[in-house]
Amino acid sequence: MATTYNRRRLTAQERADRIAAAREQLLAGVDTLMTGEGWRQLVESRRWLRRYSLRNILMILMQCPGASDVRPLSEWNKLGCYTRKGTKQIKIWAPSTRTIQTTEVDPETGELKTLRAVRFVLVNVVDVSQLANPPAREDISPSELHGAAPEGLWDSITRMVEAEGFTVERGDCGTALGWVDFPGRTVRVRAGVDPAQAVKTLAHELAHILCEHNTRDLPPAVREVEAESVACVVTSVLGLDSLAYSVPYVAGWAGDRDAARGSAEQVLAVADRILAGIGAPAPGATGERA
Repeated sequence: MATTYNRRRLTAQERADRIAAAREQLLAGVDTLMTGEGWRQLVESRRWLRRYSLRNILMILMQCPGASDVRPLSEWNKLGCYTRKGTKQIKIWAPSTRTIQTTEVDPETGELKTLRAVRFVLVNVVDVSQLANPPAREDISPSELHGAAPEGLWDSITRMVEAEGFTVERGDCGTALGWVDFPGRTVRVRAGVDPAQAVKTLAHELAHILCEHNTRDLPPAVREVEAESVACVVTSVLGLDSLAYSVPYVAGWAGDRDAARGSAEQVLAVADRILAGIGAPAPGATGERA
């Protein structure tokens, strides 16, 4: 016989307290972006958490630092998976739409007009690590950057660079692996490096272009952190693990919360734009969850 549980309705004060706590958690998450480890965690998370917005990624990582595959429990249940006993689910923000009927009559239909009100509420999601019986998942073994690159990836990123009005060439780059010449509309990647490194460098230079580093007033170090982070997200999704030695220790790289959050939003948006442009596999479900 099924047991019915009556969920106690939260008081207005309890609801306000939960929302205030969630907002504080979000601000704490933004603060972590200003440390090397926090930024590294963000870049690593984007490989699996591409369905969520920046603020929800921060919420997830504050509550479950090792999160790798986060979904609503209903999705896990459809796969036959259930949470471990005593698991505390992760809370994130999600849009909630309700219809409000007005007293104004629509002259065309003669019916009362309705309005759609959208607000954000806290909802529960679950990471795969919280499941009692997680599904089997194919292991993605990263390739070293001195090896081969995924087939067709160089050509795909080159087409994106050319679509922005730049020419791609290989040649001497001095001590650098590559550079972008904005006035000359040229991107150069060092000749002689292995395909994996070449394609990662090309993604880095494309990131400089798409992040608009020729017009945004940013310190050079921040421009490099953004471009390198984009390249790391893109290559990580495609199985080239460059994070361990690509993202420098960036403690204090951003002067305040707004700067850190702005750069993080830019990195995730540009990385997703590149991944979409090269036809990378889409996230596990459609739709952004706030």
